[in-house]
Amino acid sequence: MQLNDEKISSVVKDFFHKIHADDLMSKFFKDHDQERIQHHPQTFLEHGLGEGKYSNEEIAKAHKDMSINDEHFEAMVGNFMATLDEHDFSEEDKQKVHGILHGYKGNILGK
Repeated sequence: MQLNDEKISSVVKDFFHKIHADDLMSKFFKDHDQERIQHHPQTFLEHGLGEGKYSNEEIAKAHKDMSINDEHFEAMVGNFMATLDEHDFSEEDKQKVHGILHGYKGNILGK
């Protein structure tokens, strides 16, 4: 999967708009420093593409005080997958991303 900076920027921007428009997910972002969390979709994209820079422990620590449940996690992944769909990612790439993201689920949910 080859991504240039422009494509990454476009995916990140569209994903972030989806999250802010999603009533279930927007609550996790509205009371936080928007500048600080602007990297979140790009980080999510990087992890989804298997290029994450954070360890499982760092991911768990970053999410430990956020009451994230299965519904929230699936909504985040669903928004991300819909964004990849809109950007014409192949089914193979989307399946890979979906699998990688689900590999982080336990760390994010604190299980």
